[in-house]
Amino acid sequence: MFIVKHTVETKATPTQIWSIWQDVENWKTWDEQIELSQIDGPFQTGTHGSTKFIGTPLFKTLLTQVEPLKLVVQEAYLSFAKVVSYQSMRQVDDKTEVTFQVEIRGPLSFFYACMLRRFIKKKIPPEMKLMLKRVHALG
Repeated sequence: MFIVKHTVETKATPTQIWSIWQDVENWKTWDEQIELSQIDGPFQTGTHGSTKFIGTPLFKTLLTQVEPLKLVVQEAYLSFAKVVSYQSMRQVDDKTEVTFQVEIRGPLSFFYACMLRRFIKKKIPPEMKLMLKRVHALG
């Protein structure tokens, strides 16, 4: 299994961050690698969707855990592996601690980790920075 994790602190509230997270169609405004993201229903556990990154095929996704103002877990399916993305937040005094974590699991996880490791490690910090910039721009 391969894991990448990155955490930032912000003055933004969990409500402000949550509004950005549940706006799936606009994830591309803060994740420059996303061409398309959508879900086939409400932003809740069990909802299916799809995501397409630049230069990749369309991935089928599933929201496997949604806890409002706290956590979103999404799975994307590859051949003989899956990518599990965690977005979590918690209030620490007057700040919000936001963590993004990506895991690759399954029989071919080592293969995909070798292919995607650099991309994922480089992608997460700027993605989080753009997400927080969007949060602050929306007020």
